[in-house]
Amino acid sequence: MDSGPIIHTGLFTSTELLSQPWLPDLTRMINASYMVSHTNKIKYLENKVRLRTDSELSEELGADGFTAVAFVSGDTDEKAQVIGTASMKPWKDDGLWNPLDHDDASQDPTKEKINSEMEQILQHYACPGDYELSVVALPPDPRFRGKGIAGRLVKACEEEILRRRKHEADGERPVRIMIRVSKENAGDYWLKQGFKTVGSRKCPKGFWDSLEEFTMWAMIRELHPQ
Repeated sequence: MDSGPIIHTGLFTSTELLSQPWLPDLTRMINASYMVSHTNKIKYLENKVRLRTDSELSEELGADGFTAVAFVSGDTDEKAQVIGTASMKPWKDDGLWNPLDHDDASQDPTKEKINSEMEQILQHYACPGDYELSVVALPPDPRFRGKGIAGRLVKACEEEILRRRKHEADGERPVRIMIRVSKENAGDYWLKQGFKTVGSRKCPKGFWDSLEEFTMWAMIRELHPQ
């Protein structure tokens, strides 16, 4: 009886990534993923490219970043296919965020308990964090979408961060995971994943290969050590 494809994941530092034989496949998969339009709210160039070279992801992650990659194979003789990835890198805040607009009303204020630290963040238009979740991608193939693969990869990244934090002096402090998203196209999805919006900015036409102006959200989710 066919048990179906076997999905497994691996974690790779930015340096390890460069030596992997499937790196070109990963680059192609990421670029194909970013061509998929999930909504009709903000339009992007049809030929937009997320990574222009195979080494760009490694360069973006830097020395302390890493990526989780999902593979699928039917049997031991079949070449493993890259079917997803999620990466973490140190968060770099440029301090150019704006307080939330009144029309950012998709968050119910009765449910958003912003503590004094977050209020201070908004007053100074900065969004400090620890790590940034980036380059979350799945292939366009419907066989691999809606199967929880992205969530599995994000969880693998978060577990790695918590493992690393055990050896740090402030290992008991919650880890602040940040993400930058287009409010119009992906904001609702990441709200459902437990992220809270802490800042926004208007991005002009052409930014992220967009064909129109859009709002970028800075979002946060805290990880608590067990």
